[in-house]
Amino acid sequence: MRSVSDTAVWLFLCAVFLAAPATVAQTSLSAEESDKVSALFDSRAPDVLKCELERWPPALDFVFRYMSGYIAYCRLRQFGGRKTEVVAYVRITPEGKAPTLFESHYLIPEISDVMRKSAGTDLRNLKEEIGFSGAFGLGTGKYKFELLVEDGEARTYRKNWKLRVQTKRSDRGVALALQPLMLEAGDSRFREATAWRNDGKLRLSILLDAAPMNPYQSSLRAWDRELLLESLYSVLRQTPHQSIHLVAFNLEQQRELFRSDNFDATAFQALLQNLSDAELSSVSVQALRKRDSPEFLIALANQELAADRSDAIIFLGPNMRMETRMSVAALTARKAHNPPFFYFEFHAVVGAPFPDSIAWLVKEANGRVFAIHSPAELDNSIDKMLGQLKQQ
Repeated sequence: MRSVSDTAVWLFLCAVFLAAPATVAQTSLSAEESDKVSALFDSRAPDVLKCELERWPPALDFVFRYMSGYIAYCRLRQFGGRKTEVVAYVRITPEGKAPTLFESHYLIPEISDVMRKSAGTDLRNLKEEIGFSGAFGLGTGKYKFELLVEDGEARTYRKNWKLRVQTKRSDRGVALALQPLMLEAGDSRFREATAWRNDGKLRLSILLDAAPMNPYQSSLRAWDRELLLESLYSVLRQTPHQSIHLVAFNLEQQRELFRSDNFDATAFQALLQNLSDAELSSVSVQALRKRDSPEFLIALANQELAADRSDAIIFLGPNMRMETRMSVAALTARKAHNPPFFYFEFHAVVGAPFPDSIAWLVKEANGRVFAIHSPAELDNSIDKMLGQLKQQ
């Protein structure tokens, strides 16, 4: 079993020497482009890239689509330590319908001196992998998925699988957003113009913990991004406000990812790209060693309290591993009439997990913590928050 220090160094070496990808948007292809890529899919040339595939089973998301996806893990040593671009193509064929093709581009830079040193004189000693993911919204029905990864030397990796999406018993009665055998890129709805309620008087500060739903996963995958963005959009859409101040951060990595003092539709697009970039971004060993420290979280909260610009401070994110108990005395910027704290805390499974550090902080500040397992619970919790704000 690794110690905390060993785990930090291993995570640092394993996945995070990579700069932001060129673009991570899953874009559909034109007819001409589709013909060229289809020829690659149908080619019988042998695959050379060594990769592995992990599939994500379909689950109902917060805009009432079934979300499914994949992670492709490729060994870093096969890129020779050089900068290279990797393209992931996905061809999805609904039963009885024509296929739809998507592509995503990732930029893998030259490996760092630290990683090169760890490999010694032979880069073939590198055991680390790079992982990148994709997610898709689906209606019920049967689908064939085909993945093709191609690098700058035209080397490829292919994998295909079949998927059946069916309504679960717990989802019966839900008005689904996609008709049977319909599909779309997971982030397509957020790549379009975004509109929400800005016809009210509330001034909101939203602190978004951009962390994976799985607390034992280090990277923010495509379905994690979709859940975060969908839940954020639900809050914005249902809460009448005049201004939004937003900070996206990763508490385990102890760093801020994005900030906007006037969060609007344009800033939403920038946040979307920023979270996409975060899947392959770098993390320092120092940050990973301090991941259980409360200092970063306390500083965020005090900064919002001192700014005195909000009627409510909202934390939004998944239940996490950091469970350090907070004291209200740490909130040095707290005054007699501070805005209330709320925490929309997402749980991957139904149960009663221990409070995480954000929950401790919000409770110590006499705020409210809402445990979220489903879209309906999120909607009900937003209503409860609005009811409390109207009474104050």
